[in-house]
Amino acid sequence: MIIKDLFINFCIISTFLFFGNALFRSVRSNPRISPFAFKMLTGIFLGIFGIVQMQFTFKLDNGTLLDLRQIPIIVATVLSGGMAGIITTILISIARLWFSASITGVSFLGIANACITFVIAYFVFRTKPSFRYKWFMTALLSTLNSLLIFLLWTGFSKKTTLILFIVVLFSSFIFTYLLIERLRRYNKIYDAMSKEVQFDFLTGLYNYRGFTYKYNQLSQQKKIPFSLLLLDIDYFKVINDQYGHSAGDAVLAQFAEVLCSSVRSFDYCFRKGGEEFAIILEHVEEHAEAIRWAETIRQNIQEHKFVIPDGRTVSMTVSLGIGFYPLYADDELLEKTDRALYEAKKGGRNQFCIAH
Repeated sequence: MIIKDLFINFCIISTFLFFGNALFRSVRSNPRISPFAFKMLTGIFLGIFGIVQMQFTFKLDNGTLLDLRQIPIIVATVLSGGMAGIITTILISIARLWFSASITGVSFLGIANACITFVIAYFVFRTKPSFRYKWFMTALLSTLNSLLIFLLWTGFSKKTTLILFIVVLFSSFIFTYLLIERLRRYNKIYDAMSKEVQFDFLTGLYNYRGFTYKYNQLSQQKKIPFSLLLLDIDYFKVINDQYGHSAGDAVLAQFAEVLCSSVRSFDYCFRKGGEEFAIILEHVEEHAEAIRWAETIRQNIQEHKFVIPDGRTVSMTVSLGIGFYPLYADDELLEKTDRALYEAKKGGRNQFCIAH
């Protein structure tokens, strides 16, 4: 029976951690979700995780019920900090009282166990040793804490019961650690591959593939209004011809930095290829607002001194085309904005034109 209960709990742990990892990876990448909101969501999610685990208890041979509520508390504290851990602990404590047929000393011992587990995880993970060391130290101290509370509750029980208690609890900590380590490795590989696929190695901006993905996501999936700016560096070929390609690369990297510093932190900057760039300004529908952003970018580029490898500085200008979604449909928007860029270049460069 204990093997069956252990298997069920391991399945619950795997399910919550796997789907929670996928969910919060996407939430964390959303620039609109603040760190505070992310910690709140993590704490609530793992609090629900703990409440579910409280419904699947282990029945020891003296009739004692054991659950694994400590695990979500530790996971919340370790992965998202003290605030998330506190929220998870509070939710689990409230559920412990709610599910009790009557509020007794046992109920408060359960709450004390949850609170002490949070304190242990919080302070151990503020130290400097490796993640593995801190996890196993937290697991050991939490197991000893739970064992002490268990003894206060039941008195000295049979040795087999104590051994079973320790084995079930500590093996659950080990299983959770192995799963989290696997997910952490997976996340590192995923992030590296995602960055390689969607980001330009030279400038650090989204590349053409990243532009296509974000553009389609905003216009076709989320239907978010935005302004599209297409940019070309004026006479960039002269830099490569006169100073060499290393100078051109240095200019492109600095150009990307100026672009990013000229827009809001949640806007998107792209290098579509060569000296061609793009910017998406979310929720900018008014022509006057888009023009202000375009003029800011144009002036910042014009005033910036670009340093090339030999220490000399060069000046650059940029031409821009401005288009608006949903004023134009997604396919039409690209065509009209590109035509506006062409008109800006044809009209003398170092200026912008609006799609029409």
